[in-house]
This record gives sequence, C-alpha cells and structure tokens, in this order.
Amino acid sequence: MNPILETKIKELEKASDYECWYLVKQPTAFDSLCYLVSFLKKYQSADVRENLQNFISEELRKLKSIHPDLEISNNYRALRVAAFFGLITMTSSKYDEAVITETFHEITNRCGGNYEKTELYADIIQRQIEKMFISSQIDEAYQGVRRDYRLYPVMLLYKVLLELGRSSGKYSISMTEYRYLVATTKKFEDFLETLLLIGLLRKDMGNASDHFERYRTKFDNRLIQALRQLETLTIDKDSISLKVEKIEEVAKKVFIFEQNPNVFATENYLGFLGSVKSLFDIEKFEAQISDRETATEDAADDKEKNRLTTGTNVLLYGVPGSGKSWTIEHEYRKPGSVVVRLVFHPDYTYSDFVGQILPSVAENGQVSYQFTPGPLTNILHDAYHHPGEEYILIIEEINRGNAPAIFGEIFQLLDRKIEIKEENDDGFPVGTSEYGIKNIDIATVMYGKDRAKDDIRIPSNLSIIGTMNTSDQNVFTLDTAFQRRWDMRLIENNFDHVEPEFADAPILDTEITWKNFCTEINNIVIGNGMRMATAEDKRLGTYFVHLRDLQYDDKMGDLNDGEYDSLRKKENADNLSDMEKERLTQIREAMKQNRRFPEKVIKYLWDDAFKFNREVVFESTEYQSLEQVIHAFMHARGFERFKIFKDNVQGALRGAKEG
Repeated sequence: MNPILETKIKELEKASDYECWYLVKQPTAFDSLCYLVSFLKKYQSADVRENLQNFISEELRKLKSIHPDLEISNNYRALRVAAFFGLITMTSSKYDEAVITETFHEITNRCGGNYEKTELYADIIQRQIEKMFISSQIDEAYQGVRRDYRLYPVMLLYKVLLELGRSSGKYSISMTEYRYLVATTKKFEDFLETLLLIGLLRKDMGNASDHFERYRTKFDNRLIQALRQLETLTIDKDSISLKVEKIEEVAKKVFIFEQNPNVFATENYLGFLGSVKSLFDIEKFEAQISDRETATEDAADDKEKNRLTTGTNVLLYGVPGSGKSWTIEHEYRKPGSVVVRLVFHPDYTYSDFVGQILPSVAENGQVSYQFTPGPLTNILHDAYHHPGEEYILIIEEINRGNAPAIFGEIFQLLDRKIEIKEENDDGFPVGTSEYGIKNIDIATVMYGKDRAKDDIRIPSNLSIIGTMNTSDQNVFTLDTAFQRRWDMRLIENNFDHVEPEFADAPILDTEITWKNFCTEINNIVIGNGMRMATAEDKRLGTYFVHLRDLQYDDKMGDLNDGEYDSLRKKENADNLSDMEKERLTQIREAMKQNRRFPEKVIKYLWDDAFKFNREVVFESTEYQSLEQVIHAFMHARGFERFKIFKDNVQGALRGAKEG
C-alpha cells in the first residue's frame, strides 16, 4: 500500500468518532423539517401547557388524518437539523425557544404551507445546503472533535468533483472516497491533498479500500442525506456525481468561491444561515448587518422611549391568610399583564433563580456546557423585548429562602430610577434599574451575543412583587440593604374587603360565621400579647381558609349514634352488604370534607398560635392532645363543636352570633 495512504489510515484510526463532516442523526428531508417547524411556530403562538413533543405528535396526527401519505418525522429533536438548514435559530438548548427564520417564511410563502411540494422551493433547498458550514455554533462539537473544521462542505465537494472531471472526464467519486477522504478534509485549501489521496487510492492495486471501510461506523454521517437533496448532484449507494447539465453552474460558483475563500467567513453565521441570501451574497449580508446594527441601536433607544414605566419592587407582608395574594390579583395585576410566579424555599439558590451552566449532550454523545437561564433571566429577556407590555415577577414566601443570597449581585438592580434628570440623564425611563451591572450570561440572553458586554438593567415595564408571612420565624433575616430597595406594604388583617359570601359563611353546621369566629379568636390572640412576644403575627388571616373548608356535608351523620362504628366492625369482618359499603363510603367522604376546618384552623391554634399557653382558649384540663381536640370537634354537632374551647371563648362566639 502507498505510504501516504497508510498515513491517512493511521490518522483515521487515531481520530475520534465523528471527526468528519457531520450532521446529527435525525431525519433530514426538507419537507418533513418544514412541517416540524410549522408545528413549532404554532406551539409558540398558542397558549398551551403541554410539552413540545406531545404538541408536535398531536399536530402530526391531525395532519396525517388529512394527508395519510405524508412521511414526516415524529421526533421533535429533528428540529436540530432544521437549525443546520437555517429554518430556525437556536437561542438555547430548548427547542421551544428557537427563533423562526426568514428562510422558513420564504419557503412557506412559496408553497403555501404544502411543504411536500419541494419542487416549488428546490432552489431554496440548494441555497441553504450550500450555505452549511462545518463547524458552526449549531454543532455541539464545534469546539470539540470538529474544532479544526472550517469550510463550506458543498463548495469543497464541488471543487473535488470538478477537478476530477477535468482530468479524467468523470465527474464522480466513490462513496469510500467521499466518506474517508473528502468528508475528513478540514479546510477548502486542502483540496489538493484530497485529490492526491483519491488519485493514489484509485491506483492502488491492493486492498486499501477495505482498510478504509473498517472505519465505516466511526465516520458515517447524515450529511450525505442533506446532499441527496441537491439538484446539482446524483447520489446513489456507491457514488456521488455532478449532473452533466449542472457542471457549468457549479463551475461558476466554485470559480467565484475559490478566488478568496476567506471572503465567505462571517461572525454572523447564524443570522446569515437563516437569511434569504445565498452564499455569494455574503458581502451584501455583512453590509446589511452593519446597517442593522446601527438600526438596532436606534431601535434600542426607541424601545426605551416607548417603554411602560410601571416597574416597581414591592414586599407585601402580613399574617398568613391576610390577603397578600388577593391584593396582588386585584391591585397590582392588570388585565393583559404577563405574570411569572415562583416560590422561594430554603434550598432555592442563585442558580435556580438566575441560571447556571449545565451540560448538554448531543445526539452523538458529545457533551458541551452552556448557560441555561432561570426564571429571572427569562422574564428580563421577555420584558426587554416587549416594552409595551407589563410584566410582573411574583415571588411567594420570599423570606423562606435566603433572599439576599438568591439575588446575589442582582439585588443592585433593585434600585429604581425615580426621576428624569434635567442634565446628564442616562436616557432610561423612570422605573428602570438606576445602576447597571455586568453579567455576560444574562446580557447574552437579554440582548443577544452582539451586546453580551452591555450592562444589564431591570426594564421599567417589569415589576417584582414579593410576599412574606410575618409569623415565619426567619421573617426579619432580610438585611437592611436588601429591604431598603423595596416598597414595604403591610396587608391589614380585616374583613373590610372580603366577599360577604365568604365572610358570612357558617362554619360547618355551627351557625357561627367565619368572620365572627376569626374576629373573636384574633381578639383573644391580641389580648394575650403579654404572654406571647409575637402575638400580633399569630392571628388568623381572613383568607386562612377557603370557602370550601367551611362547607358542611350532612352525609356524615352523627358519629355518636353508632352507625359508623357498626359499619367499620362489619368491614373488618368482611361482612358488608353492597348498600352498607356505599353508605360507609358516603360517611368517609363526608368526614374528609368536614375535617378540613379543624385540621387547618384548630390545629393551627393548638400547634402554633397558643402552643405555649393552650389553657387560654382550650379546655386543656379535659383535652390534653390535638387528637382529643379534633375527635371532640368531629363527634359533636352544631355549636357543641366549640366545647373544646373555654367558656369565655364560647361566650364570645355566642355573643358575636347574637350581635
């Protein structure tokens, strides 16, 4: 075997898997991919909660019912190939966040959404495949096994086929020559070496081809499936050839390209790939980008001029159930507001809130690491790009997590601009962060890669509203520097604005309304202040329960009449009739309903509000445990349920009822 071929084989042996021209192992048919992108577009515009994969499966089922002969991939991951073809632009690892490109819209306009009619946009297919670059940012391994690959593969393939045709009259290569010699070429300028290897392989009288074929699985790739869609080529099982009628067209393209291949490099490749420009319009595209950058700066200024100035930071605090969430819904959230709601907890971190670097595994097993935005970063992006819409980030239980640590350096952004200065104003509207900070990851998501070094700020159309319960032991751990950046608002705990249907609803069958019970118990809590350092915070909130917690199910009957106990004994003996089984089920379901109030309210009073001085409200000499208290409440009827309380408490409840 020729020593040069032996050297090449040794290189292939040492090379990593897929160290060649490569496309992810997903279906590559343009019509199928276009349908997938159309489903993605519909998903993004629809108000759906199911995941993208299920949505696409359902849309495909609908399409198949109309066009049963269509062959379309049901694998939503094929959208990665759509990104290679410039039909979408990936902005993160999540397919549902991809941006639909000009090219896709151009194809849709051509075929009217009938993507199987590829003859209507065959020239676009060819244009997009000719624009494919190895290796670009779309490829997860572009900084890995393919970091040294820098070329437009179709241009090199055209060049090799042309040169072979001119010298031999046969514009063709074998599939072995393509797979191991052409598709492992890293730069266009290396075509001479590729031609040399092909020539040596053809002259070899031994079994060099068999030696190359040993690495078939190592260097197999799906790019060949993309190339099959080029009208300039004929590709069968064993060879790739230039079509005779296309030789002149291909020769002109290669002539233009090889004059200076460096001209065809662009830092804005993803934008170029998704544009309607051909490879030979790249200089026009660069000029367009330059004009667009200037326009973007102007547009950014316009965004700030037209941005809403509703942004504020508010902390609503009060006893549990005082109506903090109700206040948000009725006083802060306006019709059309975009709301994101989350809850802080002891294990919640800065990474959960802002984002973090996470591994991403490609179809070929290659691992890359990229920033995955958290809810704060995502809403910053959305609010920035939609200046005319009001955005609200609601953080429930903000004091249950280590809020200063969760916000990290972001807390600096909570300082809001309060006025427009007559001189040296920064141009941002009132409500924007007064100071910006550097965070490349967030800036890249908010503004795009071109502005990754810009300062980030909270837009003036984004409000952050936190809620916290003053009864929580860690409520005052929010440091002064953090608290001063919020408008604090105490939510008063009274029934002034509570709906009468709820406030005047009786508690089960007792005829004592929730309003009267809550008011009298809270009076006792406040009056007990000398014995409880945080008595005010231990009050029952007006919304501590829901209306359904007060409703009585009379199917439970009287638990003291022996019916329930008798049915349970028969059940244990496996001696229940069908009618008795049904009755036992009714009683148990009713008990579940009627236990809601005591399990929520009575338990809170016993375990929390009066934990250290239960004798103030409970008949503690008769009832020594919560189990006894709830049992007594459940087995009584009407007002007698409150016999668990002291006489003075019962008297206050009766007086409130009569009053």
